[in-house]
Amino acid sequence: MKKLISYLIFFIPVLLFSCQKDNDDMETIRNDQAEQLTYSKNDVSSQNPAFSPDGNYIVYSKFINGYNSPVSEIVTMKTDGTNERIIVSANNSANVNVPFGCWVNHIICFASDRAGYADEIWTVHDDGTDLKQITTHDESTEIYYIEPVFNPKNNGQIVFEYVTGENDNTAIHQIAFLNVKNGEVTLLTNGSFDDRLPSWSNGGDKILFQRKYYGQENGWKVYVAHIDTTTKTLSNINTVTNVDIDQTDCSWYYDDHYILTSSYFNNSKIPNIFLLSVDDGSTIRITNTETNEDGAPSCSPDGKKIVFESHFGEDEEYPSDIWIIDR
Repeated sequence: MKKLISYLIFFIPVLLFSCQKDNDDMETIRNDQAEQLTYSKNDVSSQNPAFSPDGNYIVYSKFINGYNSPVSEIVTMKTDGTNERIIVSANNSANVNVPFGCWVNHIICFASDRAGYADEIWTVHDDGTDLKQITTHDESTEIYYIEPVFNPKNNGQIVFEYVTGENDNTAIHQIAFLNVKNGEVTLLTNGSFDDRLPSWSNGGDKILFQRKYYGQENGWKVYVAHIDTTTKTLSNINTVTNVDIDQTDCSWYYDDHYILTSSYFNNSKIPNIFLLSVDDGSTIRITNTETNEDGAPSCSPDGKKIVFESHFGEDEEYPSDIWIIDR
């Protein structure tokens, strides 16, 4: 079974607080006012939060056996952490949404291998009904469709990560376009670079994705491109900043002038959440902790709140939980 997660300046000091996790020797210390919404038990890991279009709910992927470890289910809850509801059961499979852009109108898109070996793109109504498999391709090709996001202006269009090869050391990662109505797939990047985790702008005219050279362990930078949905092509592909600091788990801020990213900006000792200006590459710090890696950020439709996942340390040995912070 293929792992479905893709390989995604100012700060005003506030009252320091800490919260004790289940493990007595693992203490999370935060220097911000983020609030925890889920609480991991028995290695369950909550990841990839995204707001509903009305901003009242959050959808996320719940991994049953630990961080990024299948099986997983798709879950919704209110923004205060209550009313948790499984809308796509695990069914001995990995079902994974991505932060920001996976929920348009009342439809949620996600990737799953529930129909067999290959990862395909699926949709489901946000009340758990009308589960549909959108793509179907030959399992023997070792091609995987992951990280799907809707065009917010047209939920008949999706961009996603097109992966060729099972071994991540040799796999080719490209960005692709999907016509939901007929299942037609068009490649948008040519595989010369390692391109992952696309995100569609609120205006519908741009996408972003993270890119690095093949063979590099690090070196991730966020790129923005104009997308023509008629010709299914990208143009004006440019990096937002050439600063030699990894920028991963990127998604659009509500106004399209900033990008949310998990990074080491501002001399952060561990990846925290930052806003990165599309116009000049300047940064604004959102979260602040030296004990936890904060990632997978997504903003509310009005830009006033940001949800993200957070787990102790930088390794993936600890499960993640969902947190929320005011902007």
